[in-house]
Amino acid sequence: MRFNKKFIVLLAFVSLFLCIVTLQDTYAKYIASADGTTDISIARWRILVNDFDIRNQLTSSNLITPTFNGTSHIAPNVIAPTASGYFEVEIDATDTDVSFNYTITVENNEDTIVDDVKILSCYMNGQPITCTNGSVTGTVGINDVSKVNTLRVNLQWTDGADQTMDNAADTLTTMDTNPVAKIDVTASFVQIASNS
Repeated sequence: MRFNKKFIVLLAFVSLFLCIVTLQDTYAKYIASADGTTDISIARWRILVNDFDIRNQLTSSNLITPTFNGTSHIAPNVIAPTASGYFEVEIDATDTDVSFNYTITVENNEDTIVDDVKILSCYMNGQPITCTNGSVTGTVGINDVSKVNTLRVNLQWTDGADQTMDNAADTLTTMDTNPVAKIDVTASFVQIASNS
């Protein structure tokens, strides 16, 4: 009998072990791992100013071409007292994937020989806009229908008693070895940060 008891106890332990192993396989969870890499496209930041890419950090005197139509007494494409003209700055954000703010500032260069060139008016896409202290600001959004905007700045060499330069100073500008009126145009662009 003692042998049978030992055999039954051994058989009970073996059965219990098999039962535990079977239950463990039945209720086991699948465990696996996988590694990978994903490619995420970086937003394009390609803004053209008069067909020049701003990523090249341009400083150029050829970037903006003024137009002076002339009058019956002043030849075209030159400036003289009372002459008026304009220049345009085209901002092309067609290849840009983010919204941004822009600021365009127009001011006389510190080395200009003509201090009396003044901004008469500013237009964006043909519509009059405010040009505060020679500065224009705006926004181009990623969902804008047109991402090409043209700023037109109308200028004039003002002449009169209340101007910085008198007639003698106006005349001296023609005696300079390189008689050129210089105007600085600075365009800056800042991406609009997203909070969501």
